[in-house]
Amino acid sequence: MELALPLPVSVYLITLNEASNLQRLLPQLALFSEVVIVDSGSSDATLEVARGFANVKLFHRDWSGFSDQKNHALALCSQEWVLNLDADEELTAEYLAQLRQVLESGAYDALRTRRKLLRWGRASRSFYKDDRLIRFFRKQCGHYPAARVHEQLVVQGRIAEANVHFLHHENLTFTQRIRKSNQYSELKAQDKFAQGKRVGALHVVLIFPLRLLQSYLGKGCFLDGVDGVLTSMNVAWYHFMQYAKLWELAKLQRLQREYASGAAADTAQSSSHH
Repeated sequence: MELALPLPVSVYLITLNEASNLQRLLPQLALFSEVVIVDSGSSDATLEVARGFANVKLFHRDWSGFSDQKNHALALCSQEWVLNLDADEELTAEYLAQLRQVLESGAYDALRTRRKLLRWGRASRSFYKDDRLIRFFRKQCGHYPAARVHEQLVVQGRIAEANVHFLHHENLTFTQRIRKSNQYSELKAQDKFAQGKRVGALHVVLIFPLRLLQSYLGKGCFLDGVDGVLTSMNVAWYHFMQYAKLWELAKLQRLQREYASGAAADTAQSSSHH
């Protein structure tokens, strides 16, 4: 029996200055019963675009990190089934058909599929594989463990595996990509530092050239011409900055401890003279 529209599914997104992406995405989401958007302070037309769709429920929340922000958006969803999307993503007809099938069957608690990356409408010819992600699941079965960046959804239950894909439109300039890598590398370094992970100086020195060669030659980015060079440089830059910042955090912690220890010793010596 085919499900009637709107589909009993809550779609949830977190946003910051995503007006242009939402103009493409939100018309496609009209077939779902609700779209929960948690915005963290957009200064463009994001809010105006979102208010133009009857099924959108718009909330504001100051930025608290990717995992925490998504957990909050998930908690606001009213339907048993939820679908998480980023504003720069797009559903395909084959993905929607698979979603309907899982929803109708009742045999699964989540759906894992591929996400295909497009840059300015073009897929890479490199050897990089599509991400395999769970975005559609029963609300009660999923949550995001604490992470500042690269949040990972954890789902408890039966997972349907499908070879269909949805799309990720990464329409960013090289400057924007480098800026994003710099931001994400700092958050990733902080996460690793908090987990007690450390890195040696040799790793910091070698990570850039090794990652550059791995991406350009090993992953086949040379097939994309100059675009492949830019991608490989960005990948190497991201990993170099991540480990350089992790090394620096450990160094600063060590210096602060040495300073505190020296200050305490000076205080104790001064007190003994009185």
